[in-house]
Amino acid sequence: MKEKHSGILLSDRALKIQSHAPDLARTLAGLILSSNDMEFQGECLSLLGLQMGVGADIVEECVLDKIDAVIVLNDRKPERCKEPVPFLFEDDCLQEMDFEDECEEGEDSYDFLDI
Repeated sequence: MKEKHSGILLSDRALKIQSHAPDLARTLAGLILSSNDMEFQGECLSLLGLQMGVGADIVEECVLDKIDAVIVLNDRKPERCKEPVPFLFEDDCLQEMDFEDECEEGEDSYDFLDI
């Protein structure tokens, strides 16, 4: 039933997140369309499935639809089945791995009894 009426039966958390989606969509559309880099604009519009020269309202609506779809999709997953969020930047992943390596190395060379 939740899948059939996805926009109606969202969790409180998803509704709160969704309330910010129009502002985010407007901001992203503005950033895309205000760029002087035509290659960047073209790639962004292509990812959205749009052509160059479309109006700001169309770009904003498309971005909003994508954001809403992700919110609904993530709200449908049971809490225990949600995968961890991937790293946004590769450097974060590398730093995390280096930290884990240091901890593993440190375990061999340091013992609480050494205090």
